[in-house]
Amino acid sequence: MFTDIINGIINNLRTHGVTPVYSAFDAVDTANKSKEISTIVGIGAFSCEKPIYSQYSIYFPFKAEIDVKITASEKYSLAQIYSYYDEKLEPVISDMSGLTCVLSGLSAKFDTNIQRLVLNIRLDANGISKFERSSP
Repeated sequence: MFTDIINGIINNLRTHGVTPVYSAFDAVDTANKSKEISTIVGIGAFSCEKPIYSQYSIYFPFKAEIDVKITASEKYSLAQIYSYYDEKLEPVISDMSGLTCVLSGLSAKFDTNIQRLVLNIRLDANGISKFERSSP
């Protein structure tokens, strides 16, 4: 379910022209990612509620903390990174079908390990995953 949620967000962002976007769980080294500005999507916490059964499907309501990181080279200002989030990511994430997200945290820092500015965004998300029931 984690990868479905992350891939759904990544695909939606890419569809709306946000690139490059990576999963926090991919094996791509940070040094090999975009040198300019990039977005990384992950999950910080996850809980699944009691499933809901129908004749052909099982629905799993869930709550998750979505972690989004925007990394940028030192030539970007913090204001530019905030604007990037505000203009490119926030409208796409807030309008996603089947997922309700609310901003719960925002922080910025310079990460000396990767020599890049990082804007950390935490979103509280609620959604429902649907799985088809298999025949006995």
